[in-house]
Amino acid sequence: MNMSLKTLAATALFTVLAGGLPAAAMALDFVPLGEGALPSGNYVEDFQFTIQPGESVPWHYHPGKIYGVIVSGTLTEEHGCGQLPGQLDAGSAFIEQAGAIHRVFNHGTDPVVIIFTFIVPAANKDYNGITVLVSGPRCDR
Repeated sequence: MNMSLKTLAATALFTVLAGGLPAAAMALDFVPLGEGALPSGNYVEDFQFTIQPGESVPWHYHPGKIYGVIVSGTLTEEHGCGQLPGQLDAGSAFIEQAGAIHRVFNHGTDPVVIIFTFIVPAANKDYNGITVLVSGPRCDR
């Protein structure tokens, strides 16, 4: 898919996501950077994601593994189930395992800019279904 179609697909996904996000998260910025197919059939999708001060992304998970680099700001991430929230500052890198339910916040005064690399199962390519909103974590008792 060429980048103009990719941008259209990303905009469509963001529109679907934004419909389920609280008003505070409506200004999130999603910029596709590129994609490529792996021999396994999975796809690598890169994009930049910005969360403005005071914004958040509610409980969600991703069907593929994610690698991320915090370019600016401080991201607060919560996994629930009694775990304390963690913070990632600019210059931090992280890995998010497929299916890990979490939510993120920008409690700071600067935008949080993240460069993501998703390893996306073939069924979820083209920015469709890379973020799945849920009601909260599933905690083992």
